Amino acid sequence: MRKNSTSPARFNRDRMCRYCPPLVTAVVALWLYASSAAPWLSWANDGADGGDLIAAAMNWGVPHPTGYPTYCLLARLFALLPLGPVAHRFNLFSATMAAAAVALVCLSTLRVLHRASGEARCLDAIISVISALACAVGPTLWSQATIAEVYALHCFFFALCLYLGLRDDLLAQSRYWGVLGLALGLGLGVHLTLLLMLPGLAVLVWRRKTRRHLVALAVGASAGLATYAYLPLAARGHPTVNWGNPSSWSGFWWLVSGKPYHAYAFALPPRHLISRLSAWARLLAQQYTLLGVGVGALGLCSWIQRWRNWALATGVTFVAYTIYAVLYDTTDSYVYLIPAYLVTALWIAEGARTVVAGLVRDGSNNWRTRIALGLIVLTAVPLYTVMRNHDTLDLSDDRAAERWTEDVLGELPKGALLITSQDRHTFTLDYVQWVEHRRQDLLVIDGDLLHYEWYADQTNRRHPSLSPLEKGASLSQLISANLGQRQVYLVTPRDDLAPMYEASRRGGLWRITRQH
Repeated sequence: MRKNSTSPARFNRDRMCRYCPPLVTAVVALWLYASSAAPWLSWANDGADGGDLIAAAMNWGVPHPTGYPTYCLLARLFALLPLGPVAHRFNLFSATMAAAAVALVCLSTLRVLHRASGEARCLDAIISVISALACAVGPTLWSQATIAEVYALHCFFFALCLYLGLRDDLLAQSRYWGVLGLALGLGLGVHLTLLLMLPGLAVLVWRRKTRRHLVALAVGASAGLATYAYLPLAARGHPTVNWGNPSSWSGFWWLVSGKPYHAYAFALPPRHLISRLSAWARLLAQQYTLLGVGVGALGLCSWIQRWRNWALATGVTFVAYTIYAVLYDTTDSYVYLIPAYLVTALWIAEGARTVVAGLVRDGSNNWRTRIALGLIVLTAVPLYTVMRNHDTLDLSDDRAAERWTEDVLGELPKGALLITSQDRHTFTLDYVQWVEHRRQDLLVIDGDLLHYEWYADQTNRRHPSLSPLEKGASLSQLISANLGQRQVYLVTPRDDLAPMYEASRRGGLWRITRQH
């Protein structure tokens, strides 16, 4: 009788080399992110939107464009866990999804490294862990894993789609095309920039398609995109947060298409291009160090020679996200580079494997020692990044937003009208009033949103005691209608009110009175 050539010991070793690396990276990343997560709302790392996202999710509402229905549903579900203040739960949701994304990066690197041999090797497992952790501790992903924002969840769906695209063995079955479509649809419900990976993903999977596969992909994508039905359904309940009022087609399209942000896309003035490209290069070096970037470049070159399909797919994806981030004319566009950094982690793993293969072929007596030293040097990439960025990215003691909130709430008399003009102030007070249910006597109005009809309707529903706002009402008209009934304050001075009103400093706010 013929015996199986694979011994139990080797089988167990291969299983450990296959399943332990993603588990290790997920645990390490989650510990790092959770321990450095903000305890409450945070304004750090361009996290001003957190209050709006949480207030919308916890009240079955609609946040700012593009609505983010997948985020609202999944984050609210996660927030059922008793993990402290609601804001902290949403921060931990980001930490969890970022850690899951890192685990998927590790699985993708294992797929890359195992393709040549078809076997799980402990050396490959070590390289995959180091590469994935280098991605995890990069300042951009880490910065979004500790606050209530959509980018950690977006990163998870990108990593999932990338992993499935690399698994040609799985995509031989129609059901996995359905899973890929579902991941794409749900991911687009988090952030529409997931569309930027479609050309590269098509390069990976298109040659394996059949009509049945495409049907499964379409069915899965349709199921994922069905989360967008949440937006009009939520709007019809007239929630306290209802951007765009997407109960109508015009409101739905205004919200989902991100119309207020169209002017920023590909709008960087040419005179700023050189400085933006320089910033991009510095960010890449900060993400992986010059050593990591060099190893990644070697890995890409190796793919160009041996696995051109992978090189083209990942290269197109890297370039697409880089162009979009560089040409998006806002100061926080760097967050759009996170998918490009995930792709770079695969190149680093391949580059490290190329170096190791070269040392083995060298045939010298001390090749094992040289490989060990090489891995130690590669480990310096994530270790150096952690030591350099930990103090900056650790938000566990970040109380800036909380202190501002307590100061403002302590200064405002009952029933006061407070006019804001910055998202961080508006959204923080939305969270305080509609999630923590504090100081709902205050009338908080964003002076820059008054010209929207949906915002006037939302304000009238929130504050029935306020003199009703008419369509197109100006800020001066709002103040004039309420100044005799209640005290009016500004968070920041406004030049457009100077001709009619006088602003005098009151602690951290400005009290509005009529000009004498």
